Amino acid sequence: MGRRGQLALVGALALLLALVALVSLRSPEPIVACERGHLQAAQLVHLARACMATRRCDLAALSWLVQQLYQLNNTYGLPLRLYPTRVVRAPNPGTISLRGRAITVTNTTTFTIATLRSAVSGQLDAVEVVVTAASEPTGRTYLKVVEGREYAMVEVRLTYSHEYRSPFFNVTLCPSLGALDGVADIKRVGACEWLVGVPLQLARPADINVQPGLGVKGYRYELVDEFGVPVVVLFRW
Repeated sequence: MGRRGQLALVGALALLLALVALVSLRSPEPIVACERGHLQAAQLVHLARACMATRRCDLAALSWLVQQLYQLNNTYGLPLRLYPTRVVRAPNPGTISLRGRAITVTNTTTFTIATLRSAVSGQLDAVEVVVTAASEPTGRTYLKVVEGREYAMVEVRLTYSHEYRSPFFNVTLCPSLGALDGVADIKRVGACEWLVGVPLQLARPADINVQPGLGVKGYRYELVDEFGVPVVVLFRW
């Protein structure tokens, strides 16, 4: 290589080093990417809980709430661009199962959303909210006096949880519980486990239809969780 070639190579290297130095001195410029699947899934979880709190959360009511979410998003120009959503299953009515003396009430909400990922896989993504309350009497009874009135209390072990399932997160919550009448005794004994003293005079007799052709006599009593969702306690006594 001649002298001129060597000088040209040295000049090119110097220019390259100068460009690298300039790039390293530049402030980073963040780029906003529109990833909205997890945000929409979280919104749908909130919708399902709010709908259940109304105590009338059937397919029509839940579908109406989804449409309201779209409308609010368009009206106020919210940054969340919603994927097409369909309500597949509403929480009411729920299902009842019986195992030994334990009675379990399950309320399941299912949405499907057409995300970019589902466009590639050919399958819609599902968002599910599963609320489960399993009740079983412990055999303990006692008396309690509230404002001069005596109540016969039946102790029930209650396992209560929320499960949120989606392609973006899987979460199990153990919400706090409260009594609507101010009489029930509520004590947390585990992450999702409670001992509930149910006032028998305030519980309603119920025909518990576990499945077609199979029913049992029992009692129905309601608590409420921290999201306003009614918690149905079913037990035989």
